[in-house]
Amino acid sequence: MLSRTLRPQSAWAACRGYAAGNAPDYDPDFLGVPRNHAELLAKRPVSPHVFEIDGRQPHYKFPVGAISSITNRATGVALSVGTGAAAYVALTGDLGAAIVAFKDAAPLLVFPVKAAVAFPLVYHYLAGLRHIYWDHARYGNQADKNSPLEVPAMAGSSKLLLGGSVGATVLAALYST
Repeated sequence: MLSRTLRPQSAWAACRGYAAGNAPDYDPDFLGVPRNHAELLAKRPVSPHVFEIDGRQPHYKFPVGAISSITNRATGVALSVGTGAAAYVALTGDLGAAIVAFKDAAPLLVFPVKAAVAFPLVYHYLAGLRHIYWDHARYGNQADKNSPLEVPAMAGSSKLLLGGSVGATVLAALYST
């Protein structure tokens, strides 16, 4: 197990005349190392770090393309879990009767649940169409910067994807059979 105690660098120890492993734990003259350096090291996030040391706020502002990518992955996982749950209910009972019983028992939750089911379907499908477009787009001269994978185009298509998915989700959740 790695020790979290502060040990000076080997070059520093060698120039000060210390043998390997015999250097003191702390030297206030070493490049202005603070007295609580070991404590600060213990709080240091593992790379790649996303949050500040306090763990509450993000270190970087995520670009909209990254948020779109993460949402695509999360909706894929949600679709897998939801499909597995629906298959389990269908195999062990009656899925249609379970849905009707839920609608009768909690009518106020029908719209949010329908939206929670529709959003992963809509978003993941539309994101898949966007990936198909990216795979078959003509990129031309890369110096022209007119690729659909350039930052401005990526940001625009990500915003369009998110907005279109939310709109289609609301329409799908409002639809009743």
